Amino acid sequence: MAVTMALEESTSDSKLHKDSASKKELRPLSAVSYSKSEHGPETSSSVEQLKQYKSWVSNERWNELKKIADTAMKENKVFMIKCGGFSAVRRALLQRGWVEKYESHKVRHPPPNVDPKRVSGKELTKVERMILFKFMEHHSVDFLWTTKRDRYDWLLSNKEVIISRFCRSIFTTKEGLTASLTQMHWYTDPGTAVTNFPRCYNIHNSDNLEEFIEDFRITACISLAKWFCKTYQSNSDQSLLTNQGKVPFSAVEFAINRMNEFVSFHSHKDIDETEDQVQHIWEHEWDQFLTHHYLLVHEKAKFVANINVNVKHLEKRAGRALSSIKTFWPQIDIDGVLNIWIVKPGNKCRGKGIHLMNNIKDIIGLLNIPAQKNRYVVQKYIENPLIIYNTKFDIRQWFLITNCQPLTIWIYKDSYLRFSSQIFSLSNYHESVHLTNNAVQSKYKNTGDRDKALPDENMWDCHTFKAYLRQIGKYELWDTKIYPGIKQCLIGAMLACQDSMDKRQNSFELYGADFMLTEDFTPWLIEINSSPDLAPTTSVTARLCPQCLEDVIKVVLDRRFNVDADTGTFELAYKQIIPKAPAYLGLSLCINGKRLHKKQYRERKHEHKNLTPFAPRVNTDDIIQDTLQPVPPEYSGPIITDFITWLNPYDTLPTNKDSILLGPKESLTDPRKTRKKSRI
Repeated sequence: MAVTMALEESTSDSKLHKDSASKKELRPLSAVSYSKSEHGPETSSSVEQLKQYKSWVSNERWNELKKIADTAMKENKVFMIKCGGFSAVRRALLQRGWVEKYESHKVRHPPPNVDPKRVSGKELTKVERMILFKFMEHHSVDFLWTTKRDRYDWLLSNKEVIISRFCRSIFTTKEGLTASLTQMHWYTDPGTAVTNFPRCYNIHNSDNLEEFIEDFRITACISLAKWFCKTYQSNSDQSLLTNQGKVPFSAVEFAINRMNEFVSFHSHKDIDETEDQVQHIWEHEWDQFLTHHYLLVHEKAKFVANINVNVKHLEKRAGRALSSIKTFWPQIDIDGVLNIWIVKPGNKCRGKGIHLMNNIKDIIGLLNIPAQKNRYVVQKYIENPLIIYNTKFDIRQWFLITNCQPLTIWIYKDSYLRFSSQIFSLSNYHESVHLTNNAVQSKYKNTGDRDKALPDENMWDCHTFKAYLRQIGKYELWDTKIYPGIKQCLIGAMLACQDSMDKRQNSFELYGADFMLTEDFTPWLIEINSSPDLAPTTSVTARLCPQCLEDVIKVVLDRRFNVDADTGTFELAYKQIIPKAPAYLGLSLCINGKRLHKKQYRERKHEHKNLTPFAPRVNTDDIIQDTLQPVPPEYSGPIITDFITWLNPYDTLPTNKDSILLGPKESLTDPRKTRKKSRI
């Protein structure tokens, strides 16, 4: 039985160990405990335990296993897969001559009371696995594939170990991504890095909570103005008002005034306004307006008929206010008219705890729940998503980071779409309508009203999506707008998050990003996930996930030793160029110029009397002369010592070994000394 076939049949793992016992005291206790076998007699040494297993295999097989282990350790080809699974990674490494080291508590001892000569199959595989483990017990692995972060931080001291995780990736949490992308405007580079990210707030922070409240209110003003203009243009003014109306036209006036004030503030036209000219809006006025907005937009209420209001003129004013605020409100197109926000727990995944809300009091009420442990983020919901056959979808895009300094990003050219099981509707806030990730949709059955062209598994690959774009006459948009937009979003986001990334070399990580498309086919980044689901849950993922993992190994290992190696479907999307520090920074500060030499003058006969006592004058042979020192040959830059001497001339006066002046200190600012020097 070949060892490759035996190793492929198992999904168990092994722990890591240091190279020598002399370094054990430097490791955390958790790492030391991992090196102890949790099965069998702990008092026996590795050599004694190996003797127990030698009778289970032939001498030829024993020598073969020993040679396999020695070669793997010598060539640094020992790997470990933590948390099970990932058979595609295991298969790719075994094909490249790597040997897997298993976890000690998962490596079983030979079954007792069994004749070794009759053992075969899986039992023999366990024995060979144990033999290999004992051969490599004190050898640290060279490649670690894990889905954990905390337990392997001690490995960072060994810089040669290749690890499939970065120690820090705060952008993989909703809270961390929101905090990181607040600075993304500094990294915007048209054509390279442009991140479309719906505005988001960490509302557990008091400052962010105030910003969210202001955003919610201005969004409500914009939404009401958009709804008013759209309704008036599609119908007549008679459809807006009735004698039994509940909302006065002053609500539209209020929205227009707040929008104009917003534009005036951001265009700095309010600088010269005095305090008396600034109109203060009270909290109860905002509450009243938000109530009116909800009645009109959500409850389909009507305006109170008023003959003193020119509805047409009011509509034109609202249109002008919308036109002027577009410059300062770049996400106006995704806002819609309902002012819907999506509330997410900041550190949860798989769609847990996510709600859609349109009432600010309900959103803020989440912070006041007793014993509340979750820290929520609030993100503007995209109210104009691109839908396929009246069904919402998102795009899961894999990307790989192989270095954080310089930043190196690889993007997988194949992606897949995830559909909702229900018909899309902005009036139904149920998770089955709006949350398209597979963990949520797997709990629901597809509604019978869905179009038959939609997949039963609720997944398409990108090639099927391209075929759909061709069908609707938009085939070119994938290569010209959608895929380039996804790349630019990821590059911009990673540049904004770079300062918070782990700078460890020999680390890499595969991430899964979720994107939404708006009606104009613009991709918007929603969130970034660590440890993306790579299970073969559908026929689409069963084909894409193993191939993606195989291509990860190609990028991480094959290209490490051959820059021209095949990288599969991964594309190098961005490689950061870090320029060298210019010569005028830090210790390289220099002054360009030519050295000046003073003439040697004879000693003057008449010395200026000074009250300060000086040591008796000595012979000139004993004076420490300020001679010109030769410049070292390896240094070709300018010399700055003469400039410092010119700034502080007292340092050039002769002294003895006790730093006592050997002559009077003449004033350099005395005009008599200056005239005397000029006559010499």
